[in-house]
Amino acid sequence: MKILLFALLVSSHAYASTPSEYLEFLNHSVDQRVAEFKNCKPQCYSFLSQVPFNPQFGLQTRWRAITTMGRLDSTHFRKELERALVSKEWFVRNAALIALQTDDRDHAVTWSTKLIADPALVVRTQAVRNLIQLDGREAGPILWQQIFSKNNFRGAESLWVRVHMAEALARFAKPGQAKYFQRLLMEPDERLYKWAVQGLETSTGFKMGDKDVPIEIRRQQWLARMGVQEI
Repeated sequence: MKILLFALLVSSHAYASTPSEYLEFLNHSVDQRVAEFKNCKPQCYSFLSQVPFNPQFGLQTRWRAITTMGRLDSTHFRKELERALVSKEWFVRNAALIALQTDDRDHAVTWSTKLIADPALVVRTQAVRNLIQLDGREAGPILWQQIFSKNNFRGAESLWVRVHMAEALARFAKPGQAKYFQRLLMEPDERLYKWAVQGLETSTGFKMGDKDVPIEIRRQQWLARMGVQEI
């Protein structure tokens, strides 16, 4: 009986150590797969690090492998995550940015700042969301540059990433930036107004009306205060 039990345990352990079992982990919820990979390291860590760069796996599997590395130990997988951050595939770069959120702050801010100008709109947006989460106000000058860049317009249309950039800039606002927020306040994209007003309040220290007042009225009040007349 003892021999049989021992054989079953060995068999079970061997099965749990196969690549097919590791792959199955990636079908589970994020908390469950993180726990499962923690319990089988270091063998399964090596397997996990290869999945994102193997095109034989589906997009979802590769995405989950990258984000799992971030949740497990972003420092341990830093080499793999940095490789993913420069991948030719936009979804790999995007997943790597998400994984980066648990890494060392300065390291995460540096990479997120680099990818503000990524060719893919989704990646640029995630880079800005990272900076908001990380309070990456040192990226402010580049954000101001990019929010007015033609890359963030489609013709004359303002792309949604600019709303996220405006939010970041409003949160990072400091004295002396009123003229930049005024410029946002005069754009046709109404989605920017909330953040332009918040940025003006922070950078000038002046509150224009109550927060319950509709944003368009507060906008008009600010334009009047600055002596700006819309054409």
